[in-house]
Amino acid sequence: MSENPTLFDLLHEMDKVNAKMILRWKKLFQVNIGISHILVLSYLKENGPSRPSDIAKYLEFAPASLTHLSDKLIDNHFCVRKADSEDRRISYLAITQSGLDVLEQATILGQEMKKEYFKVLTDDEIAQLLIIYTKLNTQ
Repeated sequence: MSENPTLFDLLHEMDKVNAKMILRWKKLFQVNIGISHILVLSYLKENGPSRPSDIAKYLEFAPASLTHLSDKLIDNHFCVRKADSEDRRISYLAITQSGLDVLEQATILGQEMKKEYFKVLTDDEIAQLLIIYTKLNTQ
């Protein structure tokens, strides 16, 4: 980084850290699904059975992408499709117990990996980062 860091330098470094963490997670996670699948499972855990269009909108995924993601989750028995009881044309995606289990595995791995990754920071640096990210998230 240059002596007088610019916003571009900061964003570039943040992107590199995120990319490294995602690549490391993908290498360590032994299940054949990616981060996007985990985001869908997490959404379903928090919100319950949901229409694929609602999931896509919330996660800002293209509907076709969500179709591909949900097909893989269903093929791996992490989700099921459920028909609406009143309107059979409407279907919902619901997480299964296997989906909850794999989400928990992914979460634990992510937490352990982040602890390892951030152990180079002092307590003061972590506190400062928390202040900065909290500020950015409240916009």
